[in-house]
Amino acid sequence: MWNWSGKAKIRRRQLREQRARTTASWRSKLSAHLFSWPMFIGTVFIIVAAAIAVWGEAAIGYAVGQRIRYPLYARVDFQIPDAAQTASDERAARAATPSYYNLNAGALTFDRIRANLRRLYENAADAATFEEYAETLKELNWPADPDAYQRLRALADKPDDAGRAQFEEWINRLPLETEYVARSLREELRDPESTTDYVLLEIPQAEGEPEAIRVPHSQLVSQGNEKALRGSAYDVTRRFPAYELRSTVAAIVLAAFQAEPTIVFNQERTVAEMRAAAKAVPQAMASHERGKPFIRPGVLGLEDYALLEAEHAAYFDYLTVNDPEATRLRREQLLRRVGLVALVGILSAGLLTYTRLHEPRIFEVRVRSLAFAALILGTLLAARILDIKAGHLPELLYAPCLLSASILAIAYARRFAIGASCITAVLVTTAVEGNLTFLLTLFTGVTVAAYQLDEIRSRTKIITAGAVTALAIMAVSAAGGVLQAHSLDYVLRHALWAGACALLASMVLSGVLPFIERMFRIATSLTLLEWRDPTKPLLQLLAREAPGTYNHSLMLGTLAEAACESIGANGLLAQVGTLYHDIGKIPKAAYFAENQHGQISRHENLAPTMSLLIILGHVKDGIEMAKEYKLPRVLHQFIEEHHGTTVVRYFHHMASEKQPKIASGKHDREVPEAEFRYGGPKPRTRESAVVMLCDGVESAVRALPEPTVGRIEIAVHQMVAERLSDGQLSDCDMTMREIRLVEESLVKSLCSIYHGRVAYPKTRKAAEEPAEQERMSV
Repeated sequence: MWNWSGKAKIRRRQLREQRARTTASWRSKLSAHLFSWPMFIGTVFIIVAAAIAVWGEAAIGYAVGQRIRYPLYARVDFQIPDAAQTASDERAARAATPSYYNLNAGALTFDRIRANLRRLYENAADAATFEEYAETLKELNWPADPDAYQRLRALADKPDDAGRAQFEEWINRLPLETEYVARSLREELRDPESTTDYVLLEIPQAEGEPEAIRVPHSQLVSQGNEKALRGSAYDVTRRFPAYELRSTVAAIVLAAFQAEPTIVFNQERTVAEMRAAAKAVPQAMASHERGKPFIRPGVLGLEDYALLEAEHAAYFDYLTVNDPEATRLRREQLLRRVGLVALVGILSAGLLTYTRLHEPRIFEVRVRSLAFAALILGTLLAARILDIKAGHLPELLYAPCLLSASILAIAYARRFAIGASCITAVLVTTAVEGNLTFLLTLFTGVTVAAYQLDEIRSRTKIITAGAVTALAIMAVSAAGGVLQAHSLDYVLRHALWAGACALLASMVLSGVLPFIERMFRIATSLTLLEWRDPTKPLLQLLAREAPGTYNHSLMLGTLAEAACESIGANGLLAQVGTLYHDIGKIPKAAYFAENQHGQISRHENLAPTMSLLIILGHVKDGIEMAKEYKLPRVLHQFIEEHHGTTVVRYFHHMASEKQPKIASGKHDREVPEAEFRYGGPKPRTRESAVVMLCDGVESAVRALPEPTVGRIEIAVHQMVAERLSDGQLSDCDMTMREIRLVEESLVKSLCSIYHGRVAYPKTRKAAEEPAEQERMSV
């Protein structure tokens, strides 16, 4: 009994220890996962994306020319400046401003009238007879009246100039200053604009500002109105005491009024006062109540859009007010933002998960993951800014999204670029609260752009892709506009804007392409074509210092390109990579078989381990030369991985043979293969794996004494099987089917290179030439 109890305790202790180890292992794995770089960058990405989505105020969401199907109701009470009413009030203020007049000081009409009346008196006093008096008045164009002459003579005959003094008193009492004669009242009264019934006459003062007196319009007389002028002259002379002289005085006054006005219109002062009156008019406001429609169904015009902007601004201003209704609206706004953050967070997590599944290498390098996160977040931020600043033109948001999709298509595989761009499009649409037409147009644009930019071999390819993308999104945008029953002008205008943004994105991409390659550590086909140029200094150095290696690289380039194209890989990348994969042999070119011209090898006098160091060193030297000549980063993999971790068989065999033997004839010890393996890494891409297979296969076939088709097939198959069994292809995503296709392509290419030749029969002349030469030599 005790024995069983002891075993049970031991068993329980073992179970507890096992559970503790499992828990510790689980916690360790969880901690390592939670505090890993991908988790950190993913968390920051989600937080920043959510912050961008809720940053700033929501956009209005409508555009000028858009058809509104249902009335829009005001969320809060608001006012908007009423431009039409303000203009009407300003016109009324200008019309209510009286005209300003000044005395006609330059003409001195009143003084001239009194001077002429004195002259009349002097003529009568000097004339001895009526005829002489009449002759003088005729020259002045004044009427000559005998009764007037007799009355003037009677005044002139009074002693001590009493008559002159009396006449002077009469003319000074004439009410000339109360007669307001102007040139033309039609312009000066601003008919029919003016609504005043008086004008202001400014009378100069000895000191200070002139005094302005009101003069009713009824007292103004126009020079163009002859009847009114005569009436004014009559009003002046009817108060003249000597009625015998009234007709003559009236004629003199009328002539003076006809010659010059008594007051003149001050246009400058009047216009200034009218402007001041219009400026002083307060801004008229149109009020709209909460819960009532302020936009009617129909096409949205400029005035309607101004109403939307005013209501939008009033709504966010009202959210800062401290009252129950504002509190309720703030709560609704907060809930809306929470929902938006949740959606953006879910979409961001989905994008990161998709990236982790289809492009895990993005998170393997910190610079690449930061570049990817910056690209997506920059796209979201640019779209958000454009939505806030130019929400009436949602097509502007297409530009950053299309640019982002194009960059992803250049940097990564087409399938991943299309998927990631579509998720980004949904993320942008959610952040800016776009409609279905916006999303479909954006989907079309990013898909077409990413599909076309899988490979760029010329600068025109980017512009051509931009033009095709522009046509595609113009078609979708126009179809969506017609579906929503917008006006033809609205549909065409926004479709053209969408196409213009696509072209703009392609032009920007063309300019920033070198920076994109540097940021994402990639090389486009255009860059690869530049590095394939045989005039590149590094290729010229390779051809000059290691001609055998150069020719070997050229042959491998042909094999690798054909093999990659057979499995859908990047043949151009593999071809250019093979040109530079052995540049590390340049410093010690003579130690490699393809560059040795004689029968004696330099390795015969070296120990196998020393020879191994030289052979292995060409990988390290190649990386250093690649950095020195600024070789694109994507080509470094071919230098590092074209041997993987394979065994240097020849020198391993030599090292094994040099080991001392025991009595049985066997070697004292076996040399481990691990000591004679390359440092790696193994090929991580299909292109690098193909180059490894081409390098090994070409060397094996070149060593065949008679490379027939059968022997080539056997050599290729054995080499591929050896690399596969050695685990050299375990880190790349090549399938067995693709390996078989690569093997078939290599056999076909090598058979075309090492094809047999027809032995042409010698002609009679060619057969006789050796005998003739022998006879001549004798």
